[in-house]
Amino acid sequence: MNQLSKWDERYLSLAKEVSTWSKDPSTQVGAITVGSKKEVLSQGFNGFPRNIDDTDERYNDRATKYKLVVHAEMNAIYNATYSGTSLDGATLYVYGLPICSECAKGIIQVGIKKVVIKKSKELDNWNDSVKLSQTIFDEAGIELIIKDFCPEPGSGQKK
Repeated sequence: MNQLSKWDERYLSLAKEVSTWSKDPSTQVGAITVGSKKEVLSQGFNGFPRNIDDTDERYNDRATKYKLVVHAEMNAIYNATYSGTSLDGATLYVYGLPICSECAKGIIQVGIKKVVIKKSKELDNWNDSVKLSQTIFDEAGIELIIKDFCPEPGSGQKK
């Protein structure tokens, strides 16, 4: 696939919007899962678990934040599970950061078959994890698309 379809761009725009819901002052990541009939199944953003006090103080203490935060991809999976929605055969759209190997394992386990992510900055401390994600996606037969992305005109998103 040389370029993203109109639908892929729309779902990445939606994942970008969902990323803005994160209270993390330094990192905003959004994820959307989509079914075979182009229906949104779940969404997630990086943040603390339900009913956990998400104060600025906790987000600004990196050690505490990293112990408490749930990645957007896993939140999308958990939200689908919470509502009783199967993600078997779904597509996952992620905006903000590459997928770590821990999230990749969850993605594989729930049966997601395609992952579309916006090309993002390299993070030295995550490079090994991201490379492992790509390796295990390939091994598990999951299609991974990493693309530059500009929202379509009129989507309400800035370039």
